[in-house]
Amino acid sequence: MRPPNALHYVETGNPRGPILLFLHGITGSRRYWQKKVRPLESDHRIIIPDLLGFGLSPKPHLEYTIEVFRDSVRGFVEEFDLVARPLTIVGHSLGGLIALEYAARYGSHVRRMILLSLPRFSDPATAHALFWRGSPHYRRLLNEHSLGETMSQLKRSGLEITLRYLLRFPWTVLVDSHKFTFKSLTSTLEHCLLNYQVDRILPSVPPVPTLLIHGEQDSVAPLDHVRPIPELYAHMRLRTVRGTGHHLFLTHTRLCLDLFREFLNEGTQEQGTQSPVRVSQPEPNAD
Repeated sequence: MRPPNALHYVETGNPRGPILLFLHGITGSRRYWQKKVRPLESDHRIIIPDLLGFGLSPKPHLEYTIEVFRDSVRGFVEEFDLVARPLTIVGHSLGGLIALEYAARYGSHVRRMILLSLPRFSDPATAHALFWRGSPHYRRLLNEHSLGETMSQLKRSGLEITLRYLLRFPWTVLVDSHKFTFKSLTSTLEHCLLNYQVDRILPSVPPVPTLLIHGEQDSVAPLDHVRPIPELYAHMRLRTVRGTGHHLFLTHTRLCLDLFREFLNEGTQEQGTQSPVRVSQPEPNAD
């Protein structure tokens, strides 16, 4: 029997291949990655969980802090006996923050990391301003898929937090209530994005090769905020993608997969500090 709050997941690919653990962002689920990473299946064992509070994973009524996400991923890794296995973590947005927190605490078996659209804010006020004024598409995503379980938790969550978050953007809720709840959504926003500074954890992350991939038009997690990171941490490099924003993996899937392969096929020797490289694709693919 699986433990309480065990994460829902899908697994595919080569069972003998190197392990890729994919972590989605807020409002996402395993479906963010599942179909689009199929070209990697022949060479890698691919594991994609739904984060706690999202997708088909349990949705306990608790504060969704970065430590809660980190330790739920650790429990998942322990459950599947991956603690002694070399692990590459691929994370989008919130998933990238969780990957860094995991590596800082449990990094002895983390081999590499690929972090897409990493949010980096200097203070909560900046995060709030950029987030709410950012991509309309992203704000729309925050309203989707939570009606059923939202209604069951409004009494416990209270009117104040309802007004604080929901009335800031249009009410365009779609009925797909299994994805996340009002509590998991707003608590994650509060603790892991709006009031979280990644610079607090970066010095504690082991110097494993890390690839940052970022859209030049990202209005949710602005590119300028992550540009200095490779200058501060020699094991990290940055690839920027022209003509796309926060969900660059969805708009430029083939390009991202090419960058994944290039990075994963490199030797294990750590690279020195490298200048950011700008890559582009004339038209977003339709994958």
